[in-house]
Amino acid sequence: MINLHKQPAPNVIVGNPVLFEIESDNANSIHYIVRIAQYNGIGNYIAFEGVLFPASDMSGKYFSLTNISEILKSFVNRQTNPTSTSQLVSLVTDFFQEFSVDFYGQSGENLFYQGRFSPGGISKSMLRYLSNQYTDIFAYKLTNTSRQFFMTTRTFGRNIVLKENELSPFYFVATGKVYSVATEHGNTFPFPAMIPGEVYAFSPEALRQMSYNLYGKIPSYLKILVDGQHIFDITIRQDAKSPNKYVLQFLNSFGVFEKLEITGKAIAEPEIDTSGNVFMRYDKIVDDYIEQNNRTPLREIIKADSGYKTKDEFLFIRDMLQSDKCYLIDQHGSRQEVRVSCENFSHDIFPTEPGSVQLKIRLIDSDSNYSPFIDEGVSGGIIPGTTYYLTDNFGNHITDNFGNNITVNGL
Repeated sequence: MINLHKQPAPNVIVGNPVLFEIESDNANSIHYIVRIAQYNGIGNYIAFEGVLFPASDMSGKYFSLTNISEILKSFVNRQTNPTSTSQLVSLVTDFFQEFSVDFYGQSGENLFYQGRFSPGGISKSMLRYLSNQYTDIFAYKLTNTSRQFFMTTRTFGRNIVLKENELSPFYFVATGKVYSVATEHGNTFPFPAMIPGEVYAFSPEALRQMSYNLYGKIPSYLKILVDGQHIFDITIRQDAKSPNKYVLQFLNSFGVFEKLEITGKAIAEPEIDTSGNVFMRYDKIVDDYIEQNNRTPLREIIKADSGYKTKDEFLFIRDMLQSDKCYLIDQHGSRQEVRVSCENFSHDIFPTEPGSVQLKIRLIDSDSNYSPFIDEGVSGGIIPGTTYYLTDNFGNHITDNFGNNITVNGL
């Protein structure tokens, strides 16, 4: 006789253990099969078959333990690009995948488990805390509409703070409740009907555009409402005014994209690989071999100070440094995959003022050719004697503290 002594919750994340503990009344081996519901068009695809050998706990009972997280990782759907920001709320397809596990005892017993898995993971300290509370990250946060339930690692608190150029979709698991968002101007925008259990992406950028189109206002404070109750909020601050401005876009620990603004001093330190770029070529004029160059590969490396960050932002940087997928977005909007490291990530544990750290941003590929950035500007550029109005992303004139339009005159 066998039974499931411990099993995972219905939803699991593959970055943490997916444990099964089988209790039996004898030492006979137990055969098990892990299946993926759909893989490459094949239903109930057999991902793994294994055998467990129960061990006695000295009380006459036998137990066996298996962790299938590494098996599921091989089949997870990882995001390669962020979800579109043009819609207020959009469905994120195939974020969850269904799987099942069958356990077979030698006396003909069959135990069956079915659940869903998704990318990402939580810290060991959080995992231990939730285990002590007899809960999991989905029940505690991601499907708990009495808490802040977004898949963000900026904070687990009820006020999410970010800069304008850090705006990107917030991912969440829909429940059967009614969602809406209210602005500081008193306008409320309902979310469309959603399928409970599916993952959706809420776009603050789309909401700001809708607010401007309908009411002529661009909100910077958003209240997330569930069944009409204020659950948590989002504060959007202006970008830092800095000539050195980059954005790092990365997959966070939940397996979804977020952005981090980098505003400190940036220095280019290209890495030039001269090994193997010289070969010998025969010169018949002098009847001898002479050195000849290949084009030298160069890898772009940028050392950039993060800019002043709060304690929560420092912890957010940690998640970025641990990410397995990161992109650098420059001032022109160009997006390139990079690896980011930090030689000295020291900061005050209880800071009384913002601090900064230096990041090493390394492009993942080298290049033996160079092309200037494509300039789509109008021929002739700024016309002398012409007044130009500064505008925001929505085409609105930017004003000073007195309401006057800020202008730039051609020289």
